[in-house]
Order: sequence, then structure tokens, then C-alpha cells
Amino acid sequence: WWLWVIVAGRGFGKTRTAAEWMAHEMVTRPMTRWAVIAPTFGDCRDTCIEGESGLLAVLDHSVRSYNRSTTEVILKNGSRAKSYAAVVPDRLRGPQFHGAWLDEPASFRYGMQVWNTLQPALRLGETPKVVATGTPAPVPLLREFFARIDGNRAVMTRGRTLDNAENLPDILLDELQRRYGGTRLGRQELEGELLEDVEGALWSYELATRNRRDEPPELERIVVSI
Repeated sequence: WWLWVIVAGRGFGKTRTAAEWMAHEMVTRPMTRWAVIAPTFGDCRDTCIEGESGLLAVLDHSVRSYNRSTTEVILKNGSRAKSYAAVVPDRLRGPQFHGAWLDEPASFRYGMQVWNTLQPALRLGETPKVVATGTPAPVPLLREFFARIDGNRAVMTRGRTLDNAENLPDILLDELQRRYGGTRLGRQELEGELLEDVEGALWSYELATRNRRDEPPELERIVVSI
């Protein structure tokens, strides 16, 4: 695979999975370069790098140095990972990588711009790879990822919050189920479902998609309603 998309409910273990994957790649492939991209620079540092499930926690003794100002992690074997904020997509111009981790891409302010800028930068090594982790939302970047599954060397892992129940506090699970169980928000945040439509909307995304045509039919009259 070239793209691995992990979409699941909160607390499923998405961050830990991606951190373990990137740590393994960095350790087993010396002198490689990796990008960690999150909605903001603070998200990169606090969650992906320094978080309880972040890179530093799983790399441990393999780390040679860590610069907290640039959040660059350098291993003893020469591999390095550097953080980038999705709010500044142009920062991805110039650097080149063996792979990347996109955390919570549904929250990227400039999602498609980040994705389009990142792809040409994945030019190191013979098998560049991207892991994208997050809770799904109906934004263009997530639709792009979903469209690539079942082809284009892309795979997806789906999961629910309850799939990781053994590692979560019982009181938290009870509260989440009480507040969000059976609700639309719960389907997204706990079940990891991609909800395409706004609740109560007259025109659904599925309806628009079902009626798309390659070219317009013969028109006798055009009406624009506001």
C-alpha cells in the first residue's frame, strides 16, 4: 500500500498505531526523513510527538536528540521526523520525505492544498508511504481518501471507540454512551462513520451524487433560485 487511512471513533488507538508505524519505519530504515502533519503546530507537538501515544513515547532509547522548538526528532541511526502545521501548506514545499503521517486530516483548514503539496515531496526511497489517522467528517480531503480505497494502492482500517474498551476507563465509556449513544454525533465520534449529509437537509449528498451526469441534458429553460 501507498496510503493507509485509519478512520475510527475517539479513543480507538489511531494515534498510537500511527506512532508505532512511523517509529518502526524510522528505526528499521536508517537515514530516512519523515513528516508529521497535524491541524496546528501545537497539535503536532502535544499529540503526535510528546503525547502519551506519540512518537517519543514509542521510540524511547532510539532517540538521539529532540528539538522542542522545531519538534524535530533525530534518531541515533540518522532518521528524523519533523512536524508541519496544516495551516501553512507551503512549508511542505522544498523538503522531501520517505513518508508522512497526517493526523486528524478532517480538521485541516486547507486539506486539499496540504495533500497536493505533500505528494510531490514524497520522492525519497522506492516505497514512500502515508498514514492518515482521524475521526471522519464530510470534507473534500476525506472524500478523496475514501475514493482511493479498493484501488490506487490505498487501504483503510475502520474502528469504533468500544473496540478499545479494555484500555479505556469504564466511567468514560458509560458517560460517552449515555450522552452520545444512538445520536448522529455519536455515529461520527464513537462509531467512526463518515456522515455525508447535514441532519434535516432537503438536498442530500447522496441525492446530488446519484443525479450527476457527464454532460448536461438538452435544456429548454434554466432557472436560478435564491
